Parts: sequence; C-alpha cells; structure tokens
Amino acid sequence: MSAHVHPRAADRAPHLSQRPETARLAALHGYALLDAPADPELDAIVRIAAAIAGVPTATVNLIDAHRQCQLSAVGFTGRDSARAESMCARNLADPDVVHVPDARLDARYAGSAWVDGRLGDVVFYASAPLVTPDGHHLGSLCVFDEVSHELSAGQVDRLRDLAGIVMALLERRKRHREQQQLVAEVEEQRELAVLTLTELQTREEFTRALLDTVDVAVVACDAQGRLTVFNPTARAVHGMDADPGLPSTEHAGTYGLFAADGTTPLAAGDVPLHRALHGQSVRGVEMVIAPTGRDPVRMACTGRALHDEDGAVIGAVVAMQDITADRARILALEEAGEQLRSQGADLAAAVADLRRSNDELGNLAAVASHDLAAPLTVVVGYLELVLDVHGQALGAEGSGWIGTALRAAQRMQGLIEAVLEHARADSTGFAARPVDVRDVLTHVVEDLGAACAEAEITFDGAPGVATHADPVLLRQLLQNLVGNSVRYRSPDRPCRVQVRVSAAGRGWELAVVDNGRGIPADQREQVFAMFAVAPTPDGAPEGAGGVRRPGYGIGLATCQRIVERHGGRIVVEQTPGGGATLRATFPVGHTE
Repeated sequence: MSAHVHPRAADRAPHLSQRPETARLAALHGYALLDAPADPELDAIVRIAAAIAGVPTATVNLIDAHRQCQLSAVGFTGRDSARAESMCARNLADPDVVHVPDARLDARYAGSAWVDGRLGDVVFYASAPLVTPDGHHLGSLCVFDEVSHELSAGQVDRLRDLAGIVMALLERRKRHREQQQLVAEVEEQRELAVLTLTELQTREEFTRALLDTVDVAVVACDAQGRLTVFNPTARAVHGMDADPGLPSTEHAGTYGLFAADGTTPLAAGDVPLHRALHGQSVRGVEMVIAPTGRDPVRMACTGRALHDEDGAVIGAVVAMQDITADRARILALEEAGEQLRSQGADLAAAVADLRRSNDELGNLAAVASHDLAAPLTVVVGYLELVLDVHGQALGAEGSGWIGTALRAAQRMQGLIEAVLEHARADSTGFAARPVDVRDVLTHVVEDLGAACAEAEITFDGAPGVATHADPVLLRQLLQNLVGNSVRYRSPDRPCRVQVRVSAAGRGWELAVVDNGRGIPADQREQVFAMFAVAPTPDGAPEGAGGVRRPGYGIGLATCQRIVERHGGRIVVEQTPGGGATLRATFPVGHTE
C-alpha cells in the first residue's frame, strides 16, 4: 500500500509545521463551526464526495486542540472523538490529498481506534485538506471504506475540488456572519446615536425650559465673544434681544452697561462676560443696566469660561441676579440704623435724666414723707389729748369736730407712710438669696397684729421648690398682699387667706389667694397704677369714700415695683368661689 500526494500541493500552501498551533486554532474558532448544527449544503457536498470516491462513507473532520469534530457525515452517525485517535489529525500537516488503499498497513495509523475496531474498521482512507486563505489547516474532507480501494487521479482531483468548495462555503458563511455582526454593530451604533441625539435634544429642551423659567438673567457667548444665549429674563432686563453679530467691544454701549456707581459707563474689558471669557474671576460683581428710556437695574454677576475636553476655551457664561430691591432695602436699613444710633444717643441721655429725676423724686418723697410725718404725729397726739382731757367740756358737737379732724390727720398719716413705703421699694438695696417664705409669712402676720386676729391665714408650699428673693422686699410684698386680703374681706363669710409657693418654669411662683370681695375684671390691670382704688363689686359704701375701698391706691403699685425689681411679673385673677388671687413669678438667678 502506498500514499499518493499530488505534486501541486507544495505550490499551493505552506507546510502547517511552519505556522503556530495557536494561530491555527484561532483561525478554526473564527469560523464558529464546532458543535454547529447539521448543514444541508455541507451534507450534500459530503454525499457527492462519497459518490465520486465510490465508497459508502464520507465526513468533514475539524481538528480542535483535544478532539476531532465530525461536522457532517454520510453512511454513518458522526460523532466527536479524541484527537489522539483521529486519522486526519495524524496527517494534518500534509499539504495535499492523502490516499491510503489499506490503512492497516500504514505505520501512521497503527493503533488508531478507527482502524483497530474500537471506533471503526477503516481500511481504505483518503482525505483532502481544508486550508484557509491564510494557510491554516482546519481539518479535511475524508472518504473511507471497510475494504481496500484505489482512487484514480481524476477522483483525487475531484476530491481536492470538493475540499476547495467546502472551504469556499465556510468562507462565504464566515463573511456573511461577519457582515451580520457588522450590520448589528452598525445598527447598534445607529440606535446609540439616535438615543444620544434624543438625549441631547431632551437636555437642550430642558436647558431651554430652565433658562426660560428662572428669574436669573443668563448670558453666554462663544470663543469669539459673540452672544449665543440670552434667556427671557436677560431680554427683559436689557430691554432688547441679543445681537449675535455684535462685536463684544460694543456690548457695554449697546446694552447700557454701567459700573456699580450707576454713572460710569463700563469699559469693554470690564464687562463681566468679557472678563469671564478671558479667564478672570467673576463672582458677585455688581453692575448697573440702564437702557435708554428704562429704569436702571442693579445686577450681581457671577460667571466663568467654558472649556472643551482638551481644555480649550469655547465660550463663557454669566448669571445675573437682580439686586435692585435688596440694595434699596440695605440703604434704607443703613439710613434707619443711622437714625436709630442718633436717637439711641438721645434716648440714653433721656434715660440718664429720667433715672436722675427718679432718684431725686424718691429722695424727695422720703424726705417729704419724713418731714410731714413728724409734725403730723404731733397734731394727732394733741387732738387725741384734747378729746381725752376736754371731751366733756366740748360737748357732742365739739367732740365731733375734733374727731373728724383726728380721723383726717390719721388718714393723712397713713397716706404718708404708704408713700414712704413705695419710695423704699425702689430705693433700698437688692440682694436675692434663698428665703423661707413660711418664716417671712410668720413675721408678716405678727406685724399686721390685730388686723389678722379674726382671719385664717395658712401656708401651702410645694416640696423641693427653690425660692430666691430679697428678704426685705419679699416681706414688704407679703405684708401688702396679705394686708389687702384681710382689709378687703367679705362681710358674708369668714376671712381665709392662703399663701402658696410652687415651681414655675425655671423659677418659682408666689400666690396669695383670698375669699374676699375680689376685683372686677375690668379693673385688674388698673389696680397696679398709683392711687388706683377699685370700687367694690356690689357698690356697698365703704368708709368716707362711699363706694370706694379703704386704702390709698399705693399698695399694689408698690407690690408691682417689688416684683419687677426681681425680674418677675404680678397679675390678678378671680378665686374660684369668689375672691382675688394675686400671682407673682420670680425667675431664679435674677440680680437686678
């Protein structure tokens, strides 16, 4: 048996051993044939090859790195097998048709599973190489039989032709697949371009809508300074549309641009857009836009140059905010501040004069009260002595006159003492410290003496309440409040007065609650004025004043001054069931 190699093979393709296996495998996988489904055209070529060779079996074998793949077969069921067992793999490097009448006698195929019966009983074997235009051997068009057989030279030529047709078919399909991939890539690029164009259009529409709706004037130019963007706010502020053909050197004069003082025309190089285009800092720069026939508008400008991906300047943009109203308000505030500073100086002088006057009035009240009290005490004493010694001699009428004079003198004496007490409330020293309100109340009841004899006076203190006050002033306050409650008792029920202490925010509260005649709602603020005496609710006569209460209208005014010196507040409320409740709040830590 002998193998026949056609002499034209050496001229048609280089030997496979001259090319790397990796390049051959890359070329094989580039055709995407392995594990591909059966192909009718390829099956027809295989059938023709078997008919030309006069054998029942033929196949197209592709040799991969580790296997032989039978792409198409006739006369048997094609299947993969190991490359080491492949007959075609053993002559893969042969450049032309291999013709073996009896493979059992050829050393190249000794031990092949296709020859020794494990995969087949091949005796006759012939294969034409499948060579790419670049010279890569992919496999072969193979015909074989289980009996010995000889091919004529014409049959060998036709087998070679069919191998060329197989490669032409594979090349055509490869180019078709590549064209399809190229078409798919082109379509993908087209779709991407459409999407990009759509997105750009959407962004442009969004940008245009944004520029059309914002109340900020936006102006942009290209690299040559020609205007490219002039949103509606910019048109409204400038009183005209943009002129793209206008040189940047004429922007200031055409659009009425002035410096921040509103009178100096802007030089071309000082226009914010021009400055931004040339890389200068434009942040909060003020200018005035005053087109002919329109009110001037003050603008705060911020802008920057625009660059492409390579860093080249392609234009500039400036945003301008109308600050006319803001500047007017600031100017008005500055003028008002100047007036306030002037008025503050006058007010400080007036306050100093008022304080000095108050001090003088307080000293005058104390001196006058003391100087009046001394002679008045003598008058009262002599009137009482006249009644005691000469009362019977004066008779009823004379005694009545002396009694009236005595009561008037005593009332005057009480008024002087009240005025003196009021003066002390604002002129004495002040030293707030923790106090025991219960202990202060005990001393107040002792001072009031007989006036409290028939009154029930109690104390209710919440535990843990920190009470801070000036002890002297607090005693004076309680003496006035408790004294008023006893003095203005109700004739219809026993007099009850309760002094309560409770927490109030960050301070404490003192409440004096009585069940007396109360204070009418429309008089609860006026009673804290000097010499204010509220009428009794029922209008019943009270002393020489008819329907007015006893007293001089100074006690509650004094109470208010004491509470305010502590930084607190005093109010009047109605006691549930009748009577008056006076609440005084004391913030902790007040030092006047």
